[in-house]
Amino acid sequence: MMMSQAGSVLAQASGSAEPIQMTDPVHVTGQQERVTSGQRLSIQSTTLENLLLEKGVLTQDDWIRLKAEEERRIFEQTAEMQFAGNPRWYERIRINGYTQFRYNLGASDGKFDIPLNDSFGDQQGNEFYVRRLRLVFQGQVSERVAFFIQFALEGSQQELSNREMIDNHMDFYLTKDRVHRLRMGLHRVPNSFDTYRSSTNRQELDRHESVTSGAPNERDLGIAYYWSPKTAQERYAQLAAYHNGPGDYGVFGIMVYNGQSRNRLELNKNKHVGARLAYPFQFRNGRLLETGVHGYYGYFSVPGVSQPNVASAARCHDRLTAEGGCDVKDQRFNAYIWTPPQPWGIMAEFTIGRGPQRNQQTGFVDETQVLGYYIQANYTWRYSDVGMLTPYVRWGEYYGGFKSINGAPDGQSRTWNFGLVWEPDTHLRFVADYVFKNGLNSTLVANQSQIDFDASQLRFQAQWFWN
Repeated sequence: MMMSQAGSVLAQASGSAEPIQMTDPVHVTGQQERVTSGQRLSIQSTTLENLLLEKGVLTQDDWIRLKAEEERRIFEQTAEMQFAGNPRWYERIRINGYTQFRYNLGASDGKFDIPLNDSFGDQQGNEFYVRRLRLVFQGQVSERVAFFIQFALEGSQQELSNREMIDNHMDFYLTKDRVHRLRMGLHRVPNSFDTYRSSTNRQELDRHESVTSGAPNERDLGIAYYWSPKTAQERYAQLAAYHNGPGDYGVFGIMVYNGQSRNRLELNKNKHVGARLAYPFQFRNGRLLETGVHGYYGYFSVPGVSQPNVASAARCHDRLTAEGGCDVKDQRFNAYIWTPPQPWGIMAEFTIGRGPQRNQQTGFVDETQVLGYYIQANYTWRYSDVGMLTPYVRWGEYYGGFKSINGAPDGQSRTWNFGLVWEPDTHLRFVADYVFKNGLNSTLVANQSQIDFDASQLRFQAQWFWN
């Protein structure tokens, strides 16, 4: 419960009339913003409450319960008071963002390939570059309506190489307690735990290919419904405070979306349907644990594929759609478990399904089985009030195609990641990551199999936040 974080009330159960203070994360749209320490909330005990306690009319347990309930009300009303309750529109909107600045030493083999993640970093060695530069506008414009907009402005070196909209969605709360809500626009799809996590929350440099291959760029245009009971809302807020939690995406969620991934034309009239079922647990010792499942179904139009009778690096079994895509069944089931570093943590996901993949012998794009998993362990040493040091290690395998890349190349891989994260300040993070990968290069050549490689790469990242 959130009250376990607000230990100031419980610790001062003596009836003292001095202010009791707590620090809670300021919550606006509730999903993808970085959660940081917010406004200091002061809870003053009334003379009447203290008098009743001194006279024995109120027991100490009753006094604690009254204070805890008051803290809960203030926690729930903070965002509304700060934003929706403010008559000035420009004070109901917040601007923030972050930058990821990287340097890599170059891969040990020129065929090294991580196309769904840091594709620039695997192509260029011994260079500085901007992996992400994000600008976010968000706000609670009324009691029931919130919005979130994120732009990408990253670039390789001195020139911007990416100018696109990353998020653009609106939340409409069907009830005042925010248990039921609708989300419309460009937002994250129910694919996996890791693809729900923003790069503001994720400490490691890359998502694993077993999950990011199901939802490249993590987002799509669509409409979703989320159900999140009050207890779950409070626990999701606690989990997000550990930096690498995704936030509140509901105990249950269902979404209908285009299915071609972020900022890509819809190449067929079919819509993907995805759903999630999850729950955040809290044990008596304070340990938090989140577990759940995701699944989706639809038809994906593979780009960069030729007609069946045209010789090329990748061909479709059937005639292409009017928009030039090759439709193949696309379905996945994902299960995950995650407990944040308290001080140790574990994250694991398993994915199975069917999807498009180029046959290396025939060159045709087939519907094949998708199978993958990863397991990650980390440990956080909090050496000061704000300073943290977190080593992590991850092992994972993936057997399936990369549907979003031209021709749906075979993306099978086996990967080790060893990383060290240093956070000397709440607004600054340094990461060193050493990756060992055995896999196939995603470049396709007609009548040729993909090239296998076994290589490694060391990368460094500095990330700073503007909020």
